[in-house]
Amino acid sequence: MGLVLFYWTLLVMLFSVVASATCLSTYLVSHKKTYLYLFVAFLMYFLDVSFVFQDEYALHILYIEFSGLYAVVRSLILILTGFGVLESFWLMVCDYLRVKNKKLLIIPGVVFVVISVVLLFAFPNTGSKWFWFYTTRAIFAFWIIGFSTFTYFTRSSEVLKNRLWRRKWIFLGVAFLMACIVAEDALFFLILKTDSLQIGSFVLSSERNYVENFLMLCIGILAIRDAYKTLSLRFEVPPSGTNVLQEREIMEIMPVYAKVNQLSSRECEVLYEILLGKDNQNIASQKQLALSTVKVHVHNILQKTGNANRQEIIQDFWRTS
Repeated sequence: MGLVLFYWTLLVMLFSVVASATCLSTYLVSHKKTYLYLFVAFLMYFLDVSFVFQDEYALHILYIEFSGLYAVVRSLILILTGFGVLESFWLMVCDYLRVKNKKLLIIPGVVFVVISVVLLFAFPNTGSKWFWFYTTRAIFAFWIIGFSTFTYFTRSSEVLKNRLWRRKWIFLGVAFLMACIVAEDALFFLILKTDSLQIGSFVLSSERNYVENFLMLCIGILAIRDAYKTLSLRFEVPPSGTNVLQEREIMEIMPVYAKVNQLSSRECEVLYEILLGKDNQNIASQKQLALSTVKVHVHNILQKTGNANRQEIIQDFWRTS
């Protein structure tokens, strides 16, 4: 392993740990399941990449070649880590799309594992076998993208469509890089049929997918950016007064939250002020409403959302994003 590739691998591992820790911290503050799934995904990807160092150690220190029992156990671990990464992303997307069907949440991951195990044990050790073995990851990823696209065109909710449309460049970027990942594997396993490829002073290995590493770095940057935005809103005690970032986030989430809980436009206005930390008296003065009217709106909001007090509804609102 050349020094450049050595440090590239270290960078991917380090970034995976940073992204995972950031997402876990954000989940503990916001209780948004999105960050819990991202935490697991990056943790599993860290383990996935770390086995590159195990292979180097096994080969050069222990003199164990990638064959026999070692190859089988190593491949089973790859299936486990791949399942951890992709199933986490799948659950994250389902949570974003408000998918509640438990079978739909589980079946794609089970299919991925079953197909991978069948390919590992039922087919001879050829380039085609390993190409399809690694391509099962891309197929799972394309399933996630395809399901999201199908949802966009079939759901009647304009709110959901708007949320997906705002993320269109992420989906398109992931789809493009996944196609590049398949092309890279095809180059090694089907066209060149080699374990390594030397380009100048660089030696590239078929066991690693460099486009995949780059894709995870990109997703990690997006995850850390969104985590920063979420943490800046201070979930537990939202700041009082004007905060541009906070107000923009509230306006993006409000249509979804209102549709899910069937809030009226006036109730949305009152909820908006609650999220900014204002009490009933201040809301009544600003909206030029009777204090008793504001209290009725607050009561209705709590009833419709199933929360007992203001703090609970604030927490419930931020989980929706």
